[in-house]
Amino acid sequence: MSVFRHRRFRWIGDVIRVDLPSEDQDLLRTVLPQLREMLMAADDPALHRLSPPARADDDEAERAYREMVDDDLLVQRLEAIEIVEEGIEGVDLDEAAITAWMQSLNALRLVLAARLDIDILGHDPIDDLEDDDPRMPIAALYEWLGFLLGSLVDEAMNGFDD
Repeated sequence: MSVFRHRRFRWIGDVIRVDLPSEDQDLLRTVLPQLREMLMAADDPALHRLSPPARADDDEAERAYREMVDDDLLVQRLEAIEIVEEGIEGVDLDEAAITAWMQSLNALRLVLAARLDIDILGHDPIDDLEDDDPRMPIAALYEWLGFLLGSLVDEAMNGFDD
């Protein structure tokens, strides 16, 4: 069976069961601590996509907003990473855990998109990468995370059919 045919997420009763192949588990064990380190350091420009300006036209209002929400957002992101790390080998996800998984996978993708200079509304430079481009591993990880996130979203949406 192809690694992409393996269902990583499936509804069992009223929870989604995580069933990741060992390769997926290994990748997540590598990238999640890196995301945590970036969040804790808070000085990487790639993190800008995780918290775009709420009031780009008003510096004072933006500062006040950041003071009000940044600490809570950091705690929420770190807790979400912990939930994913705890469930990598297999776990049943309730609604809160599903959200945590989606948030963490999406945060990873947003950081990688910044690294790859992917404009959400514009041209995707991944299409132009040559096989020997040093950014190709990052692009492959970005694509894989999109597949994983899409699989979880699809499965979560399927639960609404019941």
